[in-house]
Amino acid sequence: MTPPLLAACCLVAMLAAPLAAVRAESPPCQVPAELQRIDMRLPHLAARLRAHKPVTVVAIGGGSTAGAAAGSPDLAYPSRLREALARRYPESAIVVVNKGVPRQSAEQMRERFPRDVFAEHPVLVIWETGIVDAVRSTPIDEFADAVQRGLGALNERGIDTILVDMQFSRTTTAMIDFDLYLSTLHQVGELDGVYVFPRFEMMRYWSEQNMFNFDEVAASERTRLAARVYDCIGRRLASAIRLAVQ
Repeated sequence: MTPPLLAACCLVAMLAAPLAAVRAESPPCQVPAELQRIDMRLPHLAARLRAHKPVTVVAIGGGSTAGAAAGSPDLAYPSRLREALARRYPESAIVVVNKGVPRQSAEQMRERFPRDVFAEHPVLVIWETGIVDAVRSTPIDEFADAVQRGLGALNERGIDTILVDMQFSRTTTAMIDFDLYLSTLHQVGELDGVYVFPRFEMMRYWSEQNMFNFDEVAASERTRLAARVYDCIGRRLASAIRLAVQ
């Protein structure tokens, strides 16, 4: 990767994650009702939870899945998701396996499916992708094809799937054109009947409402505050999953 692209990737991880103080009158992680609407079902996961059977979830993605900005996978959103699900479904032993690897395209992630996803025998896969493809200006048809092929492979194995779209910050969106990749990811998800968790719009809402300010945080605060962002993402994902298995 060239130095400019490497720098842009670092900025995505570093600038999109921090947040400032939460307004006293606004509950942490609050989002508008339209961002909480869920038109999906996770039938395999629902069946296992109803039967109180063990559940394995694989979260595959990039640096934000790995928890790079927070300094530890234990503080990343997959870990926070596991804790939230365990509280809601104590009758099932729930494991969330973190397979985040920074600076990988959708195709590079898809190529890892055999060893990093299928080998874990998950009932649910959460696939976070699109940032690196936007940074690298991957041809949009190649990006769409990689996502479609990945979703097809998951569907063939009877694995429930959630896609997670990009992170948002005013700084990075001014530098990188996410729009085409964002819309393409949602289009592919709609065509394949897969829910796309709207992380981008949630983070934009937090920023616009000054609930979480992603661009005016001192470097010394970024690690701690990034962990709070990941916690909110994990909690919102858990809420989406709860609605999808009802």
